[in-house]
This record gives sequence, C-alpha cells and structure tokens, in this order.
Amino acid sequence: MNTAPPNTQTTALSICNLALAKLGESPISAISPSGTLAARLCYSHYHPVRRELLCSNRWTFATGLAQIQASADSAATPARHREHPLPDDCLRVLEVSSPDWSLRGRSIYCAEGTIELLYLADVEDPLLFEPLFTEAFATRLACKLCIPLTSSTSAREALTQEYHRLALPQAAHINAVQAHSNDSHPLLRLWRKSYSQCPNCE
Repeated sequence: MNTAPPNTQTTALSICNLALAKLGESPISAISPSGTLAARLCYSHYHPVRRELLCSNRWTFATGLAQIQASADSAATPARHREHPLPDDCLRVLEVSSPDWSLRGRSIYCAEGTIELLYLADVEDPLLFEPLFTEAFATRLACKLCIPLTSSTSAREALTQEYHRLALPQAAHINAVQAHSNDSHPLLRLWRKSYSQCPNCE
C-alpha cells in the first residue's frame, strides 16, 4: 500500500517516501543534497511543492489571522498609501479588514492605521497536515520526481490526472466540509438554491 502504517507520525521523509512508492522506487533514509538521486530530488522539490499546494486552497490548518500596524515610515505618506508589511510566513492573502486596499510586493497599502489580515501561512510542520492534504502532497511530489527517476511520460500523465481529478479535489472537499463555515463552498450554494426553489421542502 502507498499509505503510511497506522500510528506512524507524518514527517517530511515519510511524505517523500510515499511519493517514491507511487513511482515504484525504493524508500530513502534521508532527504539530502548529497545523497542518492531520489534523495537529492526530494531535497530540491519538497518545499516548493509544499508551498504550491498550500497556496492552492483555503486550508483550515494553514489559515492564520494577524493584526498589522502601518509602518512608521508611511506616516508621512498620503493615507491610502500607508504600508502594512505582511507577516513573514504569509504565502497568500485571503481577506483584509480594509474596504479599499492593494497588495504590492510584500505589503498591503490602505488608509487604515491597523488592519486585520486573514492569510495562508507557510506551514512546515507535517504533523499539522490533514491526511488527505498529505496524500495530495505526495501525489504532486511524485509528479515532479517521475521523469527524472523513471523517464516515463505516461506515468507522469497518470499521476497528474490523479492529482488534479482525485487527490486535490478530495482534500479540498473534506477541508471545506470541516471548516468552521463552508458558506462559500459551491456545492452548498447549489444545495441552498435547489432547496429554496422546492415548494415541498418546508
């Protein structure tokens, strides 16, 4: 099986070995820039793939809330140009309390002196990952490792389809279902629309 044994803690190494198992490759003992080809590839791709996947969806475990003060240097600038530096771990801005704001570089610009920011954080601890997120992560990582390790374009295509059609949608769906509020989930909006149009659903 490709899944980790029960009660085994998720680590960066276990995710890499899950990806390698999807390719029929032997597990590695360490993620290293000077190890085997598989170890070197995992070293190069693990964090970029992790950040890509974190940015792909509004994951509950990676959602952070921060209150940000305008920088002192922006006090003399026009109000709408007040600069609010993003948190160091911010990967993607989700919501800003200001009604009128813009994002330029690593800062939010708006008129308020203090804003609240909802964002996706650069979560590195694998113990915080949801199980289906881990599965999607390993599948996406396997896509990246496939050609260098197997030279099989058909295997990469199959893994790419598995990722986009099964692994990622499943993880995103379960994440939406268990979120504090899934008002924004498209399936819920469709259900509400159908319910409102049903004369016998009172």
